[in-house]
Amino acid sequence: MKTRRIRIALALALSPLVAGCGSSGSAHDGAAPGGDSGADGAPLGGATPIRHIVVIVKENHTFDNYFGSFPGAEGTLTPGGQNLCATPQGTVPCAHAPDAPAHDLCHGHSCGLVDWDNGKMDGWSQSGGSDTGDSLAYAQYVEADIPNYWAYARSFVLADHFFAGMLGPSLPGHMFTVAAQAGWAVGNPPSTLAHPFWGCDEAPTDTIPILANGTQPSDVFPCFSIPSVPDVLPPGVDWKFYGTNFNGLTKEFWSPFDAVQSIRNDPAKWAHIVGVAQFTLDVQNHTLPSVSWLVDQDQYSEHPDVSIPGNTTPLAGVCAGEGWTVKYVNQLMQSTYWKDTAILFTMDDFGGWSDHVPPPRQYGGTSSAPYGLGFRLPLLVISPYARPGFVFKEVSEQASIARFIERVFGATTTLHDLDPAAQDAQANDLFGAFDFAQQPRAPLVLTPRATAVVGGTETCL
Repeated sequence: MKTRRIRIALALALSPLVAGCGSSGSAHDGAAPGGDSGADGAPLGGATPIRHIVVIVKENHTFDNYFGSFPGAEGTLTPGGQNLCATPQGTVPCAHAPDAPAHDLCHGHSCGLVDWDNGKMDGWSQSGGSDTGDSLAYAQYVEADIPNYWAYARSFVLADHFFAGMLGPSLPGHMFTVAAQAGWAVGNPPSTLAHPFWGCDEAPTDTIPILANGTQPSDVFPCFSIPSVPDVLPPGVDWKFYGTNFNGLTKEFWSPFDAVQSIRNDPAKWAHIVGVAQFTLDVQNHTLPSVSWLVDQDQYSEHPDVSIPGNTTPLAGVCAGEGWTVKYVNQLMQSTYWKDTAILFTMDDFGGWSDHVPPPRQYGGTSSAPYGLGFRLPLLVISPYARPGFVFKEVSEQASIARFIERVFGATTTLHDLDPAAQDAQANDLFGAFDFAQQPRAPLVLTPRATAVVGGTETCL
């Protein structure tokens, strides 16, 4: 759990099996005309049936942690059906992760580098790594723990080679989902109750660590002059960021757009950052924008908790967090929007949990590629045009979110065109997860599981 969140929370509280795998090539069967995958430099603007994109971002889990035992995915399930994890005790049956972990795992840039260990993927238990000595970092959830997420994966698309944009924590991870870069940030800024917001609303003396010019450590005020997805949306393509809020505050005070200077300092653009309750109203009132980010970084974020004296409001467990997601996905599926919507569900960062697949773009640093890639994250693609029961194996990344939005809405400029540090132009466009010519899929309305507060934490019954 982020230090800032703890301080503020305390203060404010006082379907079918997998049927196949993605093509490794760039041609996408069933895609509408308009060019090939973004990774090969094809032109933008292919027409598709998609008119609305909703990006749901939760917190702090790797692919192995959520889907390591998913059939047909590159996880930890052996051909013989055993679920085995490489730990300091050797290759052993993967431990079962608790619904609501009692403590966080280090997932900062320095810990991520140790965990990665130059691609060996064996540093979690090393000095400076994420393991806290109890091997929690190697534990996994199984289908019984997150059955609704697995139901989406079985019915729609699960990507098993989707990577974070960098090795590090929340702010950079969230910025990649809206800007395909993070201004070279490798950490989170500090926060106090007087200045609870990320980015440009930080206290004037607050700084954030970055890799200046892609390689040199430096500290800067966390208000970045970088482009973001709204800057490349064609005229008429509107957007909103729907975030959770505490105790009467009307904005998500950890919105990554707060760190984007051109959004935060323009009142007209900043008005697009709204509370999550507005999402339900916009669906009901037929005013949902073309592009939406739907984010819970608070009670139902699925982020592990931290034990702090006096903390009477620990985060809810993974099960209750899944229920939050299902609630909003159901709203879309039960609305007129379902017929032309693509939902992308993913995480902001790896959260300190282990994963066994090395990032394919190794860590380094140049002005145009300031990071490598981080660890794998879950990505669910939910849409009437998502391939049914499909494991998408093409290499993709957080910058693919921007690339997908650009392709769907026919953007004539990429973020990379505006700033070479943006990674969207070379990123996979995710079109291989879709068949735009197929008979549109029916909605899969699921029931969130019942929860109860046990020991101060909301968990499933």
